[in-house]
Amino acid sequence: MLEVKRGMGCYVRRRPEGVGSASVWLSWLATYRDRVLSTLEVTAALQAEAAALAARRASERGIARLQDAVERMSAVLSEREPTPDEALELDLSFHQALCEASGNPLLAHLAADVEAAMEAARRGIMTIPGRIERSYRAHRAILDAVRNRDSAAARQAVASHVQTLIEDYGTEALRARPGLPDEKDHAKRGASARHQSLKSPEDVTPD
Repeated sequence: MLEVKRGMGCYVRRRPEGVGSASVWLSWLATYRDRVLSTLEVTAALQAEAAALAARRASERGIARLQDAVERMSAVLSEREPTPDEALELDLSFHQALCEASGNPLLAHLAADVEAAMEAARRGIMTIPGRIERSYRAHRAILDAVRNRDSAAARQAVASHVQTLIEDYGTEALRARPGLPDEKDHAKRGASARHQSLKSPEDVTPD
């Protein structure tokens, strides 16, 4: 399991047996739907700004790091379906490189904190069939916009990326737990979402 430690990077730690089941992760995503959606909205704002800034400020080295992250994801996908942990690591590598390329250390710091809060949710989302392929295509679009120095296109590419995450997540959460309110109702229940505690999915056991 990948563990994100604030200011220290990413570490791999052991995950309890049985937690890797897609059904467990999807059930967890359904349970914490409001909190996950709220965090995705914050992620969208930070990553969109990072992309827009990166399009204006990224050095050649920064762009090379983004390119490397995209190519590593492509290489894995060309060989096999990555595990959720592998997919998460590949996804985080790209978004961390994007925030660093923004040239704004505070933005990168805030984004790292949000990513740490999203770590469990991102792993669950990566169990959704086809999600990693869609993320790869989105990362490629973001990279192209940054390389072309097109801030508006970079911002839009991130917005589209996060929107597909929300749509995929909403569909799978409803499938895992029929009867959940739709995404529009999430805004009405924002206060409760802010106070919803994210218990670790490692405490969930498969049926």
